[in-house]
Amino acid sequence: MELDKAPAAPPGIDDEDLEDESAPVEEIPQVSSYIAIIRIVAVLGMGLCVSFGLFIMLVGVKGVIFGIPIILLSIPCYYGMQLAERLATKEHSKRQEQLAHGP
Repeated sequence: MELDKAPAAPPGIDDEDLEDESAPVEEIPQVSSYIAIIRIVAVLGMGLCVSFGLFIMLVGVKGVIFGIPIILLSIPCYYGMQLAERLATKEHSKRQEQLAHGP
């Protein structure tokens, strides 16, 4: 058995084709953990509010009365996400200015 051999590349594809060193590398912006937590909570809040509101609306007329306000609770979560995006953009632009001007 030949289990120790590395798998061969598919025919017609060279290793040189896979690595293009002339392509520019984009820097992935780093954000603080607080902004990441705000993003996660906002997305979870939006999803849970909409899904739970729709689930409650299945009960009937009384469910619709309770379900619509629960669905509307997703709006503050959306604005929380917008706040996190603005903070991340501000933080990224501040970091770029510091790198441009030097120490």
